[in-house]
Amino acid sequence: MIKRMTKATSMLVAAAAVVSLIPATGASAATKTLETKEGTIEQAIAFDGGNYIFDGYKSSDDETGVYFNNGDKDKLVEDIDNADSVEAYGTKYAKVVDGNDEYLVDLSTGKIVEDETSEDIKDTLTSKLRSTLNKTDRYGQIASTSDLDLTEITEKQFGQTWYEYAATTSGGAVLNGYVNDAGKYIDTDYVANVSVLKDNKLVKIDNFGEVDSTSKIKVDLASAKTIAEDADYIYRVATVNITFDGVAQPQKTYLQKISKAQGETEDEAYLPKSVASYEITAAFDSEDADDAATSLADLSQYDFRVINGVVYATNNDGSKVTVKTFKLKKDKVAVDGGTTAKLDAYLVEQDVNEDQDVMGTNAVSIDVDGNTWALNKGTIYKFDGSDFVAVYSVDRAFDTLEVYNADSLLAWEDGEDAYATVAKATTTPVDQTPVVNKGWVNTASGWTFYTSAGAQVKGQWVNDGGVWYYIKADGVMATGWVKDGANWYFLNASGAMKTGWVKDGANWYFLNASGAMA
Repeated sequence: MIKRMTKATSMLVAAAAVVSLIPATGASAATKTLETKEGTIEQAIAFDGGNYIFDGYKSSDDETGVYFNNGDKDKLVEDIDNADSVEAYGTKYAKVVDGNDEYLVDLSTGKIVEDETSEDIKDTLTSKLRSTLNKTDRYGQIASTSDLDLTEITEKQFGQTWYEYAATTSGGAVLNGYVNDAGKYIDTDYVANVSVLKDNKLVKIDNFGEVDSTSKIKVDLASAKTIAEDADYIYRVATVNITFDGVAQPQKTYLQKISKAQGETEDEAYLPKSVASYEITAAFDSEDADDAATSLADLSQYDFRVINGVVYATNNDGSKVTVKTFKLKKDKVAVDGGTTAKLDAYLVEQDVNEDQDVMGTNAVSIDVDGNTWALNKGTIYKFDGSDFVAVYSVDRAFDTLEVYNADSLLAWEDGEDAYATVAKATTTPVDQTPVVNKGWVNTASGWTFYTSAGAQVKGQWVNDGGVWYYIKADGVMATGWVKDGANWYFLNASGAMKTGWVKDGANWYFLNASGAMA
């Protein structure tokens, strides 16, 4: 559909006059003014190096559609008619939903990833994880993929994709953990590492579900909510049930910092390399801990990020944005109402509490590094850890903000025909997360398979959980048609060998029980 624009030209003519009226004092004096450009943007995702994808149009000659901009010019993304939603996914993709169809667009090139969606990735990972967990005594046999539920823990954010999983074993137990898109998992239902106050002493309890032989304290995981992740850790708020000699005590809440790296095993299942737990409580003589307990009573009001080990909680009510920071500390404190003796307690303590007026709900954006940005009356602010600092000046009517980092962002007025960008080439750091080479491992080239001894399989068939897969000579799992010797075999999108009738294109083929085409 072709649209004409009527407002942007007059805004551009007036821009110089508006800027000239701004006093060169205060925050405005330190900001860089971004040029107002013609174009209607309905939704957008900014990316590294000034690249971005948007739904809308720039000139009266353009169709309304999804466009990719490489920092210089727009290119219509073919095959996508309309965008119901556009959001960040993985390290470099935009997930675009058009009705019942989903597309992954590579934001480094602007090209659609062929024959793969986020659901395809999740389904394949679910199958691989089930196969891996079934090899452990802790999980026994997970009957089907329907007994393994995966939930992406940081949706609409750039970074390596991690999922929270809940696995129902053949015995009916539900075990939880995390797994990344490369298939590396950690079980998080065993290690507790929490400190429990009893008789004015703090007792460290190592594991969930086990009675401490000396103190007779037992802790059980009642519930957990994942709130954030950084390069090395996942952060969750865990509520635990506590008993003293079998007598129930009030529940306690801890913010747990869980290592993504695999550590020791429990019944052959990998546990995190480390778990650190910090109590959210007002039970000690610490005003900062008291403030944290009050602020974190309702987690649903915040969007959490972690920067340099500090937890940032952003609340956006549409009229102002508030950022609170929380430090995870070992502190010497006394028990409220107890003795004056100081105890070494691991606590969550509130540090900074700052707010900034904004133009609306869409005038707040959190960048790839976890920094909160805000737009209000022509000024774009960045929260620097202690205060909101003015960085850019834009048209005062702009009410929507999308930020990748300080060198790549967009601002525009919803429903109107003007926008502004800042683009400067940057380098995206390479993910240094180590991969444990056992079983299935996802790489940039595709899925690979390693034996229990760590040797990579190449050029042969692999039977994993009763399902046959073919690993090509380059070590990458095959899909589609594969010729092995004189026989042809067909492998579905997850790599599993098919038998019986298979339809490929317009043709039907019959595959014997061995998988070989008849």
